[in-house]
Amino acid sequence: MAWPTVIIKILNLMNGPIAGVEHHFLFVGFGAVQGAERNLIMVDATTDLDDALAQANASLLATVTAAQLNGKSEWTAGVMIIDEKDNWQDAVFKANETSSFEAFVLDFPAADKALLESAVALRTELKSKLARETFAICCLPEIDRSEDGQSWAQWLAKIVAIPKDIASEYITVVPRVHADGSTLGKYCGRLANQEVSIADSPARVKTGSVLGSTDLLTDKDDKALELSVLRTLEENRIAVPMWYPDYPGQYWTTGRTLDAPGGDYQDIRHIRVAMKAARKVRVRAIARIADREFNSTPASEASAKLYFTQDLRQMAVVTKIGDYEFPGEIKPPEDGDITITWASNEEVEILLAVQPYECPVKITIGIMIKQ
Repeated sequence: MAWPTVIIKILNLMNGPIAGVEHHFLFVGFGAVQGAERNLIMVDATTDLDDALAQANASLLATVTAAQLNGKSEWTAGVMIIDEKDNWQDAVFKANETSSFEAFVLDFPAADKALLESAVALRTELKSKLARETFAICCLPEIDRSEDGQSWAQWLAKIVAIPKDIASEYITVVPRVHADGSTLGKYCGRLANQEVSIADSPARVKTGSVLGSTDLLTDKDDKALELSVLRTLEENRIAVPMWYPDYPGQYWTTGRTLDAPGGDYQDIRHIRVAMKAARKVRVRAIARIADREFNSTPASEASAKLYFTQDLRQMAVVTKIGDYEFPGEIKPPEDGDITITWASNEEVEILLAVQPYECPVKITIGIMIKQ
């Protein structure tokens, strides 16, 4: 007979929320730093950047300022100011010792593909060593406007050649085309704007016009930048600002990545939702290591499917304001969107399908006469 006893166990089923890093970017750029110490500077929408980034050069300050302005009220970021002789990869790793970031932004332009390849390689290292799902945002050189400088045609030929041979969905690049040098910051701000979700394109017109100066550079002959040049850049997988004739404001194209033709992640919004799901599910999976309640019985697998899709269901929540519905980041998961396969009695493989919403960036309208 058992001794009369009551035992209370408080169980943790790991069904709580998981903090995210979405919209939180790391900016790395040059400045007049003293000594060997390089510290991570945390900033937000209320920060006086002239004071906080007093050591930053004009380029980095312009970039972060434009990101703050376009990121709006909930914007946050980290900044690493380094010397031009420093190893920027070390700065990114040092920042990741303190905080996690959805993306790292390099404020110095890529004169050739080597910098872009290094950014992709660092992204891979961050995942391999720290399990960080992140992507890189890089910029390309602005036009040489000196007397012996470049025409737009000459600059275009040079710029499109830089990322030509890069194939990675984890990097997106922009040209420097604004007169105040803030193109990179404007793009980052639109991506970090929390008035919309990571599933929204920077091309979204309803988000509003680009904020700050929209003046664009001219070439050596003072010729204005035309939409045809920007269209060619976009066709070469470069994310660029743009505008609509007879429609006020300046906007953006889709956030192109350097994914290979035919890839699923040529649009930045697709890789962002996939990485968010990956960050969430990884934590859920760690909590189920060596848990015998997760086994190959039908009841256990059914429970596991609910457990591993809970974050996808949260990402799919539709927000309703009156008669207006704002869709979730993805479509609600369906029964066949998760499969569980046991490779052995100690190894299981889980496949999750994430389905983004359709998003029109080309709208064709036909007009007819009704008799």
